[in-house]
Amino acid sequence: MAPATAAQLIRIARLRRFVGVFARGGDREATAEALAELSRAARAGGLAGDALRRARQAAELVAGEDAGEAGARALIHLGATCLDLGDTEAAIAAATLAQERVATVAEPLRSQLIGCAALVGGIAHAIAGSAEDARTWLDDARERLVAAELPAGAALALAQQALLDVAADHREGAAICFRFAREFYRASGQAVAVAEVTALAARALAEAEWPDADGWFVDAIAEADLAGAAQLGAELVIDRVTELERTGARAAAAVLAADGARRCALLAEPVRELVLRSRLQLARLADDPRDALRHVEAAFELALDERDPVALGGAMEIAVTGLVKGRFTDVGWRLVDRFRERLGAAGFAALAETAEVALAELRT
Repeated sequence: MAPATAAQLIRIARLRRFVGVFARGGDREATAEALAELSRAARAGGLAGDALRRARQAAELVAGEDAGEAGARALIHLGATCLDLGDTEAAIAAATLAQERVATVAEPLRSQLIGCAALVGGIAHAIAGSAEDARTWLDDARERLVAAELPAGAALALAQQALLDVAADHREGAAICFRFAREFYRASGQAVAVAEVTALAARALAEAEWPDADGWFVDAIAEADLAGAAQLGAELVIDRVTELERTGARAAAAVLAADGARRCALLAEPVRELVLRSRLQLARLADDPRDALRHVEAAFELALDERDPVALGGAMEIAVTGLVKGRFTDVGWRLVDRFRERLGAAGFAALAETAEVALAELRT
């Protein structure tokens, strides 16, 4: 089973949210729903094993073939929980059984339940790498959820279809699916979800190195600001700086990097990982060498506090590259030498040795 990508994990998180809203059920049924709620609470608290146990208990409580609606809802929740925990095979099995349990359920509820089950199964197939099966399930989910007037579910199906199109390099199909997903969320009045799915599109297209990724970043930032999602907006600005750097738009990236830092400073609870990324970007892009060194030093100290070897290596690389290119002078030498001492004292022996080798080679 292939591991879930960051984009897929975002889809799973939103799937949990959708299933949580949809799965509302009557005595035995009420008990099953209470167990499902306990399962969701356990998962939110990081108790994965307890979440799965409660979800299974709920499904077992209404497991009879005559359980109908309650049985299907419990199985849909179980499938979503299994999917969340990485067990795509169990998620597909639960989704398939849920579709079988609704034979006696009247329309339009029957189609709603089948659509929700198909959504779980489609995402599971996609994560498992079965693209053809995923498309079949997701097409069914989208059609049924649109007909059932459940736009959030239809948006989820479309977003996952878009990710399949990105993986297959079907640019036009991906763009169409992402746009429809965004509009379905907009129709359901979910402003944050509109921003999130637009962000998903931007990041997926950037990862695939498609030329239209930047336009999606611009739209995603605007949607995040409109929704009041300050942290998402800051994340997207920093992500866009990375994309602009990759495509060689250095001047635009430098201007935007300053906006990213400003956004990080305005967050009610600053996210250290974002601040660190922002500092490294400013260090790479600042025109004034003194400003660049100041940002390098700040990034190094923050990375040392976080004990983040990748970020520490990144800060040191910026400093050494600046020395090689003549951007930094004596102050840069002293900074790298201090990095070496701090890294050794903090137990990062390999990085300290790298700094020592760099200093030796550069001074010869």
